[in-house]
Amino acid sequence: MNLPDKQQVLDLVNKYATDTKDHLLQVWAIMEYFAIKLWEDKDYWWTVWVLHDIDWDYVNKDWKKHLQGDLDKIVSEINLSQEIIDDIKSHWYNFWLSDIEPNTLVRRYLSSVDELSWFMWAYFRMIPSDNPIDIKPKSINKKLKDKWFASGVDRDEARNCVTMLEISIQEFVEDIKIALSEAWFRK
Repeated sequence: MNLPDKQQVLDLVNKYATDTKDHLLQVWAIMEYFAIKLWEDKDYWWTVWVLHDIDWDYVNKDWKKHLQGDLDKIVSEINLSQEIIDDIKSHWYNFWLSDIEPNTLVRRYLSSVDELSWFMWAYFRMIPSDNPIDIKPKSINKKLKDKWFASGVDRDEARNCVTMLEISIQEFVEDIKIALSEAWFRK
């Protein structure tokens, strides 16, 4: 498959992802980790993941407009393939706004990581550490039960790894914190 040049993708991120850029880069690090761990195409997974919320700031965080026509307009600037666009759109399936099922490995991982990574980052910002490796899976599980903490994160979506990947929250958090830690130290 023809993938866009990485610099083109990053230019698009810099152009359209003002508030969401950190999230996209966090998810990029996590996806790169899982692609390597699972022997998948790291460049393909990177492209899907770094662009998965490319329109979020552009549509003013309006979930009804997310992954709709504006996404198509934005990614047309780099001539993104329909397969990658569909992979991106699949992460909105459980919110009933996409008819593209998360039925491939890259899609299931995207659906499993997206909300949980937001949640884990909110938790990380409140602990007295500068290393994501210090995130405690039990604490994440406990905080997921606190509806007031990071209230914008959908708890069912944050637990997608259990049903989509048949991985416990604790095990998945361990992998994500390693991925974030490795990315953290690459800076």
